[in-house]
Amino acid sequence: MARHDQATDGEAIRTVSYLLSMYPEFHETFVAREVEALRRTGADIAVYSLKAPAGAEHDLYPEHRAFLHQAGFLLDRRVLAANALQFVTSPVRYLSAIGMLIGLYRKRPAELVKALASFPKTVLFARSIRARGGILHAHWATIPAAMGLVINRLTSVPLSLTAHAWDIFLTPEDELRYKIARVNGVVTCTGFNVDHLKCLADAGDRDKIRLNYHGLDLARFEDRPAADAARANGGERPPLRALAVGRLVEQKGFVHMIRALKRMTGVGVELAIIGEGPLRQALEDEAKGLPDGVAVHFLGRRSHDETLRRMAEADVFVAPSVIAGNGDRDGIPNVILEAMASGAAIVGTAVSGIPEVVLDGETGLLIAPGEPEAIAEALRRLAEDPDARRRMGGKARRFVVERFDMDGNIDEFLGFLAEFHTAEPSAGP
Repeated sequence: MARHDQATDGEAIRTVSYLLSMYPEFHETFVAREVEALRRTGADIAVYSLKAPAGAEHDLYPEHRAFLHQAGFLLDRRVLAANALQFVTSPVRYLSAIGMLIGLYRKRPAELVKALASFPKTVLFARSIRARGGILHAHWATIPAAMGLVINRLTSVPLSLTAHAWDIFLTPEDELRYKIARVNGVVTCTGFNVDHLKCLADAGDRDKIRLNYHGLDLARFEDRPAADAARANGGERPPLRALAVGRLVEQKGFVHMIRALKRMTGVGVELAIIGEGPLRQALEDEAKGLPDGVAVHFLGRRSHDETLRRMAEADVFVAPSVIAGNGDRDGIPNVILEAMASGAAIVGTAVSGIPEVVLDGETGLLIAPGEPEAIAEALRRLAEDPDARRRMGGKARRFVVERFDMDGNIDEFLGFLAEFHTAEPSAGP
């Protein structure tokens, strides 16, 4: 394999091109935070989105439109012109990139179709990225990583990668191994992911895998008001205010949470669920017939500001994640970190990276996944012991403040980029 061209000085690292499947997206607020934090450092940022967002997502982060690049499908005039020019001037690289995709996805025809459909606009992006210089960083180890490899092959712009959760565990190991070998470095957001990727990577590539937690803008989170304590101490005990946030899909485990509420006789609980997804109707059906004093409110998709406000008002945040039947799972959901920063006690399951932040009896209660009885027991314990609940919430907030400050994590991330793109890379197979 030919070595990547390297960024050779600090100034080159200040120019960063991002490549994603779609930007912006509602459930990828961590990418927007990262982009914004990088901009505050003075870095020259451009974001390349393989798909155009639709509806309300198109209006997220309007200030980012100035550096957001999108393109039409194959018949787009700019796309056609870029591909024609690339083929005429560098036919070997052009055909080599197509051949790489065919080899990478030969055992997964559906993914090959996606990759080949993304290839023409990626060629257009490659010309822009080559003109910008600096480095290219792809988010997600799926199609964005593959298109990043295409751009690297066409331009020799150095490439690094952030891998997250489902993209790691739903991608065949040989495909991940290939991608890891051909990038200058890999960042991922949980220690669990680091261990998993190092186990499957070739020995010479393991040192290029780094842990970088998603940071939070802690200025958006304040200590809970004293009125919260007064609420729990005066008069009859009010219902436990519980909150869950996430897409209504299997790996979030919300069905087990609702089944837990059916066991909460004699304890008042009001659960709010923020999020949309294909399982909404099934979850609403599951929520029928709850005991007296127990209620579930499906709030649908809400703004980030409203979500944070509800976290600050909640007594407990529930993250009942499971490993889905197809192997999909969470990493460390950012909503857990946001709830911790808001001072909520956490009920979380021992899945993937969640035990790295939900410390049992300290920042919350850690339970086995997929067990409604365990969720019910944890909620009952927190409902009946408001002092323990507030103590855990306070520790959760301090934990996040100490370890997940965005500025510190971004500084670490920039350090990794400098390390990846100035050091001599490992040779891939």
